[in-house]
Amino acid sequence: DTGVAAIESLITRRGAFDYIMLETSGLADPGNLAPLFWVDDGLGSSIYLDGIVTLVDAKNILLSLDEPATPETVENEHEHEGSHLTTAHLQISHADVVIINKCDVVTHEQLERVRKRVRAINGLAKMHETRFGQIPQLEGVLLDLHAYDRVDAMPDMEAKGHSHLDP
Repeated sequence: DTGVAAIESLITRRGAFDYIMLETSGLADPGNLAPLFWVDDGLGSSIYLDGIVTLVDAKNILLSLDEPATPETVENEHEHEGSHLTTAHLQISHADVVIINKCDVVTHEQLERVRKRVRAINGLAKMHETRFGQIPQLEGVLLDLHAYDRVDAMPDMEAKGHSHLDP
């Protein structure tokens, strides 16, 4: 995988890092990314997957969730019963942490609808909200999540990826 090779090359050239944060908003299924860190021996010894954080735009997320599914989300490798999932559904479903951004530009009623919709997709993720783009702290919110510390004890994790919606 070119992503794994790029990270390995970066570590080789630059040495150790405190954190590597991968921004994957354009990725259709972030669940395909996490297993790369478990199955690649080169990365496994030097990179620790701390968790998956999804940033949700409070003003636009409901539109994104209701848009018709694109061909790449319809044809993803996971088997899902019922309606097809949009990219926004997949990103929220794989999150260990969901940050609802722009809470200051929606009404209380709109924000409550966003909260309920996100919880319906992924009730296990920690949820945080930002106003004016500010997050009160990074540690424990974006960093030091330890979401995968016990992944070795989870059966079939390499084969399925990480999704709170997977059976």
